[in-house]
Amino acid sequence: MTLPVTPPYANLSDPSFRLAMMRRTVAVVLSEGSLWYPLLNLIATYLDGLASGPKGGTKAAYIEYVSANLPGLSAAVGAQSFYENFRNATVHEFSLKPGFAIVRDSGMQGVYARKQQIAGVPGDTALLNIDLLAKEFLAHLDAVLAQHISPSP
Repeated sequence: MTLPVTPPYANLSDPSFRLAMMRRTVAVVLSEGSLWYPLLNLIATYLDGLASGPKGGTKAAYIEYVSANLPGLSAAVGAQSFYENFRNATVHEFSLKPGFAIVRDSGMQGVYARKQQIAGVPGDTALLNIDLLAKEFLAHLDAVLAQHISPSP
C-alpha cells in the first residue's frame, strides 16, 4: 500500500492524513530501537484518538476499541487492564503502574505478555512486549488506512 504524499500543511480534517501521520510516527520510533516508553505513549494516545468516546465515556470507548481492534493485546493483557495499568500511567504520569513493565521482543521470544519475577521487585511483574504491541497497532492502522486510501494501480 502506498501512503498518501505528505502535503506542505497539516490537514487534520483528512482522516488519511491523520492515520498516515500516526503510522509513520510509530514506525520511526519503533525502528529507532531504544525509545520503548515514548513508543508506548504514542500508541496509547493514538488509541485515545481512534476510540474518541463522548465526554465521560472515554474509558468505555477505549476499552471497546482495543477489544475490537487489537485482539492480540486483548488476549494477552485484556483491554481494561491495558487501559488502567499501561495507558493511564503512561499518559498522565509518564510512568507505569507498580507491577507492570514493558520489554523488547528479544527478551520475550514472541510472547505478547507474561508475569515474571524481577530481582529486587516484590511480587510478579506483568511484562508487555512493546514490539508486538507496535506491530499489531501498525497492522491495525494499515487496515484502517486501506479503507481510506484507494489502492495504487
